[in-house]
Order: sequence, then C-alpha cells, then structure tokens
Amino acid sequence: MALPLLIGACRQEENLVTVIDGCTLAMDRTDGSIVYLGKEENLLSDRTEPLFRLRFCNDDGSFSCFDSRDAGNCAYSKKGKTARFVYSDFPGQDFKVSVSVRPDRNDGLFHFSMEVDTGNQIDWMEYPCISVRETSSEDEGILWPYNEGAFYTDASKHKYIEPEYPSRGNYAMCPGMVSTPFLAQVTGKGGVYFGAHDPARNTRQIDFRKTDGGIRLQIRLYPGSGKGSYKSSDETVLGCFEGTWHSAADIYRDWFDSCHEGFVPIEENTSLPEWYTDPFVVLTYCVRGHHDMDDMSPNKLFPYVNALPFMEDFSEQTGAPVMALLMHWEGTAPWAPPYVWPPYGGETALREFVDRMHAIGGTVGVYCSGMGWTQKSNLVDYDKSAVFAAMDLGKEMCQAPDGSLPLSEICTGQRSGYDLCPSRDFTAKTLHDEIGKIRSAGVDYIQMMDQNHGGTPYMCYSRSHSHPFTPGKWETEAANGIYSWILKDNPGLVLGCESAAAEAFIPNLLFSDDRNGLNFSGGIPVPLYSYIYHGYVTNFMGNNVCGDTIIDCRRTPGIFQYRLAYSFLAGDVLTVVIDDEGNIQWAWGQRDFSPEYRPDREAALSLIRTLTGWRKAMPEFLQLGRTLHPLAIECSMTPFYTDAGVVNVPDVLTASYGYKGRRAHFLVNWNPESRTVRCTSLEGKKVALSPDGEKTMLGSGSLELPPLSVAVVTE
Repeated sequence: MALPLLIGACRQEENLVTVIDGCTLAMDRTDGSIVYLGKEENLLSDRTEPLFRLRFCNDDGSFSCFDSRDAGNCAYSKKGKTARFVYSDFPGQDFKVSVSVRPDRNDGLFHFSMEVDTGNQIDWMEYPCISVRETSSEDEGILWPYNEGAFYTDASKHKYIEPEYPSRGNYAMCPGMVSTPFLAQVTGKGGVYFGAHDPARNTRQIDFRKTDGGIRLQIRLYPGSGKGSYKSSDETVLGCFEGTWHSAADIYRDWFDSCHEGFVPIEENTSLPEWYTDPFVVLTYCVRGHHDMDDMSPNKLFPYVNALPFMEDFSEQTGAPVMALLMHWEGTAPWAPPYVWPPYGGETALREFVDRMHAIGGTVGVYCSGMGWTQKSNLVDYDKSAVFAAMDLGKEMCQAPDGSLPLSEICTGQRSGYDLCPSRDFTAKTLHDEIGKIRSAGVDYIQMMDQNHGGTPYMCYSRSHSHPFTPGKWETEAANGIYSWILKDNPGLVLGCESAAAEAFIPNLLFSDDRNGLNFSGGIPVPLYSYIYHGYVTNFMGNNVCGDTIIDCRRTPGIFQYRLAYSFLAGDVLTVVIDDEGNIQWAWGQRDFSPEYRPDREAALSLIRTLTGWRKAMPEFLQLGRTLHPLAIECSMTPFYTDAGVVNVPDVLTASYGYKGRRAHFLVNWNPESRTVRCTSLEGKKVALSPDGEKTMLGSGSLELPPLSVAVVTE
C-alpha cells in the first residue's frame, strides 16, 4: 500500500493515531492491537498481535493464560496525551486489565503501562505485543542483548525456549543471559526499538520468535509481587530509529546514562585492586582430567606449582602478566556447589602456588559453580544426600509452583541436585563462608556464579519462603545482597559470573567470563555489551565452552585469532585455554586433543603480544573510554562454518572509542596475511601501526594492514 493511502487508513475512525518525531503509531480502537509503527512505511508485519498477554499462577500450581482478545469488552478512552484501553468480561474470570500509552517528546518514544485488577497471583505480564516484518539483507535483522550481543539476520535460526521451572541457564531472562532489557529490528528503511527503561530493573524475558508472517518481539515482565492487583510504571517503550544496530543501542544507552546510580566508572572505583587495571592475559586450565566428563585423576598441572613454567613462558611470550584461572580445583568435587573447600591437594599446595604466582607478578583466579546444591557428583565419589535429609535442606531450595522439588536442570552431566533460593539465610551464609575460605588462600578472583549466567539466581515459587510466590526483582535484590556482603568482608576480592554480568549485577560482578562466541549458533556476535557498559566494567574473553562444536574449527582455522581481535576491540582481557602440556585449545570442554587439531600457536601468541602492547599504550580508550559508532569500512570477508550454516565475517575488525574529547579508531587484521581496508574517513588521517612507531599520513582512503596487525587513527 502506498504511504499516503496507508496513513489515510491509519486515520480511519476505528484507529487511534499518534505521531512523535515523525514516527506514527496506530492502534485499533476496538481491541487495542497495534496495527502500524513506522515513519515512511509500516515496520510491523501483517500478523497483528493482541495488545497484551498475561499468566496467572493458580493455587494448585497450574497456570492460566489470557490475552486481550479473550476479553468480552474493551473500552477506549483518552485523557490529555494518554490513551487507555480497559479490558473486562474474561470468560469465567473476575479481573480487569488496563493498558495505557503516552507519547514522550523528551525521548521520542511511546511509553506503555499495564494494570491488572485481580485477586489472583500474577506470574507474568507481556505488553505491548508486536510482530515485525521479516528481513532479508545481511545488514538487516534482530538485535538481541544475549551473551553480550547477538544479531540475527534469519530469525528462523533462533531456537526459542519458553522459560519454566526448573530453570535452565540458557533462558532469555534479564537479568541472566540477556544483559540489557531491549530488542530492536534493524532494517534499511528504519528500525523498531522495543525496550524497558526501568530504574527498578525488574525481571523480564527479552526474546523473539519466528511466527507465520512475521517475527514476534517479546518483553515479558515478571512482577514478583504478592497475590492481588499490580500496576506497572510506564517503563516499557516502543519507537523508531534510523541507522545501524548502534543507533538502536544509542537509545538505551542514553537512558542508562540518565539512570545508573550505583554504577561506578572504573577510573573512579577505589575498591578495585591494582591488577584489575593492568594489562594481563588469562590462562585457564584444569588440574584434574582434561574435560568435564573425564576421569578426574590429577593431570600434569597438579600439584598446582607444576603450571608455573607455563605461566612464566606465556607471560614472556605475550609481554603481559598472567592470571591462572583454575578449573577442577575443588577438593569436594568439580562443579559441585556450594561446598568447594578445602582445595584438591590441600590448602598448603594451593597457597604455595598463589604465593609464587604473586612473586612473578601474576594473579590467581578460580571457577566456582554458582548458587546450587549438589546432592551427588557424577564425576567423583561425592554424596551429600544424608546431610540434605538430616538438615531438612529441601526448605532452602528453589521450589516448583505446586510445591514439589524436582532435580535441577543445571549441569546435569556433572551433578544432580537443586537450585538454592537466594532469599534464604542458609544460601547467603553458605556462599559467604565458602568464598571467604577461598580468599583466605590469597586468591585474587573468583568466578563465583558459573552456571548462573549473568549472575542471576533461578526461579523459585515457594510459598513458605519470605519472598513473593512468583519470580521477580526480589531475586536480584537477594543475590546482590549476598554479593555485597561477600565483597564487604573480603576487600580487594573481585567476583564474576558465567557470561557478562547482567546490568543489575555489574556493580558487584566486575570481571566475568564472556560467552559471545555462543551467538554463532544462529546469528553473529556484536559488541553490544561493550557499547553500553564500557568504562564501567572489564570482562575477559572467556573459556569459549562449546566453541568447537558451534564452529567447525578444522574448516575455520582463523576463529581463534578472530576471537582475540573481537575481544580486544570490545575491551575484554584476552584468554587462552591450555591442556596439561601447555598447548592452546580451541575451547574448554573439547574432546579432540590430536596435534593437528589446535589453533596456530605462533599466530595466536604474536597477535596477543601485539594487542597487549596496544592495551598498555592506550588504556584510556580501551578500558576507560566511551564506545563510539565504528568506522564504515570495506574489506574482504572470510567464511566461518557454524552449526547453523556459513557466516561471512570481515577480515578486518574495527572499533572506535572516545575519551575526554579525543577519539581513537582501531582496526585489527586477524589474518596471517595482509589485508586492505577502504574507508573514506581515513583519507588525510595519520595512522600508527605500532604504539611507539611513526604515524603515516594516508593520501587516500585505502590502507594495507600487515598480517596480525593493528592500525590506530587518533583525533
């Protein structure tokens, strides 16, 4: 339909039409559904969604779902700029729902709120519901804040999972594997921004799914309130933007900049230890077995001091201090929370290693395994069933809506057990005491919340705990209370989690295991997390678990150098996973240890040394600066072979940062051969190819980068 005709249709009597900053929103007056959103054309699909969806949790633990189209009556009214739809007469039910929308010219967005007048227990509220058009270009798709940022050009490759109890780590929950509460559809003709600008940082599902005729975007609020009525604020927003995914991220970042009390910039954070801001490399490995499902006999890196020659060698090769990050070190059982102490081999053996690492300028970190209870280990002889029964610990665990206690679905290959509820004193004291024991050995960093992606605890529906019956922000508040208590009693300690800490947990979890490579399972990684939070938190490149199953490393041999370049540009500390002979692995958990199945060691170490040199030379940008829109470059592409198909990635990666009025543009050639970049913005600019080398004036917008090199333009 031509634009004038479509706008005319939107202005028919049955439609409510609102325009703000050139973006038109049209809603059907008869049922409240959103039928149009866009500037020059409708960005929504032909599939019209109900305005809201709602789920109650019944007294018997079952659920009842409704949407706006189940209502027998919908009444529309308008007061000032705020429109209101009130729904009633639901079949066999006695509740009312109202949804309000108002345009806000301060941010150019449409703000929605929802109120449920009920005596029931609300589980979740999803509003407004929209379906956007499918996209076809490589530059178009869905931006999703999952695992530090994912971009899906084909929504059908996304594996949607409905969040349910018992929790699974890969749910698209925020806080959780989703770090930031917004979604965006990016197209060449404008984009749709859909977010939650919520100072309370409530719990939400942030997800999307392919449907017949469109892509359904979902923002689902878990209010975590008591039984009865609930009224949200107008924090759910909808609007339009033009440009790349960075333009969508700008909308959320502008809001975050206006509402980030408690988030301390690295430059001002006096609680951080000195090592945090020094350039270093993470070296991670296990001291028992060779992967998670292996025999747990000690390997060549036990006793712990056996690893010292590798630590010194990698430090020399990379030109940076090393953090030894240990796995399978627990004296109880690997990945068997909450009890980890004493360490395997005893306190004296670990303490000797820590002291000797400190003596050579290094640090030591350990992986833990989150907020869980291990009943039995599947790896070694470890069984806490008798303790569980004697102490009646079932009452401390996350429980199902019907009051039952099924086994946890977290790390079932390694253990069987349950999820600890963060609201319980038992949980807080146990985690606090265990972390204190680890710190007493001089350990510098604890990746405390492995398996609790983003730092989040898991769903609990217990009716006997002190918290509301359904999930909500009480979980976040309880977890942050535990983290704060631990940090208060262990000054200088740094905590982290699996995947980057979700926004609500950043102030307490300041060094975490990024998992952006997982996004190749259906889309491509994009540095969205860095774009929003850089300067407040530094993470590390991570152990790349599952990386060699998502990527066919034999057909994609450059993936390790690519990951190094990507992580460097995102501001992450570089990470190397090694086996017990010091060989570099593709990923933690790989099973193939044949000599031909390894990253190019020489290329990797050369690139790490180069990247580390730049990180030493320009920390004001790479650690403290503000991420900017990157240069628009043209370069050759390389195919990556993933389990979802072939993905083409740039041979030269780029990122831009600003700091106190200055700008720096970084370009990294991660290939062992030279590559040429074309960029009109480079014409007439001075380029440096080493931190201490002379700058070269570019007479044209073309630049040839040597193998495994970095080029930097400062302004």
